[in-house]
Amino acid sequence: MKQLLKYSEKIKYLPRSGWLRTNIDNPETVGAHSWQMSLIALYLSTTSIKKEYDFNHVIKLCICHDLAESKIGDITPKDAAYSTKGEREQKAMKEIAQEANFPLLIELFAEYEANQTPEAKLANDLDKIDMLIQARYYEKEYADKNLGEFKQSAIKSIQTEIGKKIAQELML
Repeated sequence: MKQLLKYSEKIKYLPRSGWLRTNIDNPETVGAHSWQMSLIALYLSTTSIKKEYDFNHVIKLCICHDLAESKIGDITPKDAAYSTKGEREQKAMKEIAQEANFPLLIELFAEYEANQTPEAKLANDLDKIDMLIQARYYEKEYADKNLGEFKQSAIKSIQTEIGKKIAQELML
């Protein structure tokens, strides 16, 4: 467990690169992002859609999806390293899982990245919903910021009906 916590500690303080790039002071961290995704999933588990998804599994996917960033950093589509991000994340997650003796991490990461199961699709949507929430928050906090690029990217990527509904409600 000690090895796992070493990596989780890193993402608690690792700022999200996209927000840094837009000159947001003290931006959301990777750990805060994963936490908020998990909290949304927990909330959804109490709603009428609770029978449509295994929310215990969705929460696991949310918690683990960015853990590899503790080793490789938060790489965005605007970074030169983006073309090798997938391979680097996969390698990092294997190393973390091996060091922590926690092979489930590899399975969860692979499922999230494959984005094929209903739970993975919802977790991926929650990733985008968190970006939408943060963009709207930062636009309110920083009157000079137009983060439409982030909002449009998030909305365009959402794939589940519940994800679309949440995004629509957030945009009102």
